[in-house]
Amino acid sequence: MRKNHLLFGLFSLLPFLAACHQDEDELFATAEIVLSAGDTLTIERVQGTARLTNLNSKQTTSSSDFDGATLRLELLRSSYSADVEGLLRYRNRRGASFTKRIRAHSDYLALEKTGRNETVLEIIFLE
Repeated sequence: MRKNHLLFGLFSLLPFLAACHQDEDELFATAEIVLSAGDTLTIERVQGTARLTNLNSKQTTSSSDFDGATLRLELLRSSYSADVEGLLRYRNRRGASFTKRIRAHSDYLALEKTGRNETVLEIIFLE
């Protein structure tokens, strides 16, 4: 009899223990910053630095790890501003290769979705 009361008490506590479970939101997201030079140019390589500043905490994250024209970073989900400066090697429609200094900027990037957040920044040629 005592064994049945113990089992009954144990099974009656299970729903309460399950209700105490708290879902955890993902804090980090993957940011994909893609540099664009329009339809007429093919970007081969970016050698530069990207600085992303969290607009809430003012924390800055820098990276130079471009894969072609794309930079991937793991960041806290939030809103950011972005600055990119460096050199760009590209080809025009005729296939001629050029290297120029570039800059790209955005005052607001919403990197708030869990998973992948893709943002395209238009390149400004400095020379």
